[in-house]
Amino acid sequence: MAIARRMSFPALEDVLETADLSKHNVAEALRAWIEYMNTRGGDDKRIGVRDIADAAGLPSSRVSDVLTGRRVPTRDELDMICLAIGMGKDARVKLQGLRLHEESQRSRSSRMEEPYTLVRTKNGDTVVQSPRLMTAEARRYQHSVQPVPAFGQPDPIRVSSVQELVLALKAVHVWGGTPSLRELERRSRTILRRSTISDMLRGESLPDYERYVAFLRACGVDGPSLDTWVFVWRRLSALENPKVAPWLPGGTAS
Repeated sequence: MAIARRMSFPALEDVLETADLSKHNVAEALRAWIEYMNTRGGDDKRIGVRDIADAAGLPSSRVSDVLTGRRVPTRDELDMICLAIGMGKDARVKLQGLRLHEESQRSRSSRMEEPYTLVRTKNGDTVVQSPRLMTAEARRYQHSVQPVPAFGQPDPIRVSSVQELVLALKAVHVWGGTPSLRELERRSRTILRRSTISDMLRGESLPDYERYVAFLRACGVDGPSLDTWVFVWRRLSALENPKVAPWLPGGTAS
């Protein structure tokens, strides 16, 4: 599914180097970068929505909504999309600033447009305005969505090396209450050995996938947060293989 050519592609430098963030939005910046990469790669190597979604580990519909401006991505979603399309660190930092600006503007606009309901006091003498009550369905959805990462949990999405991954794993160990090596071994049902955990936290090489996941689970990481850690491990694994890295969008990002 290719990015449609009829979309407007502002000049990349105009979007990422302008001091006035109000002139552009995240969707424009991403489309400008994609067009820039597609121009370099030629028609045979054009980046499509499905390519980006697969590399970022996100649904195609969500990526499409972000690229068309129908929704502002979360911080982590934007990071994963930027990595998937090969965007360098400096550009990603600028784009996160653009995202915060756009999110703030949309939030302010939403509050101004929000319908209000008239509510009377008990004695019936005073009429006041209060925001429209959230529907029961919306409340259930809000409670069902787990923030990523979980509250207070280390965020691995910016990890770009084995050494940084080790520091993040050590932070997870602290976040999880600093359980002993013996306790981690017990929680993992012997998938982990104490010597294996010690080796993992020394960071001499990328940890074995199964033991890596077992360590995270033993420290209390699960659900959508665990998915993010898995994505980071797969990215580092690909970067370690020169023959594989070029096939991973973002594999050569600075």
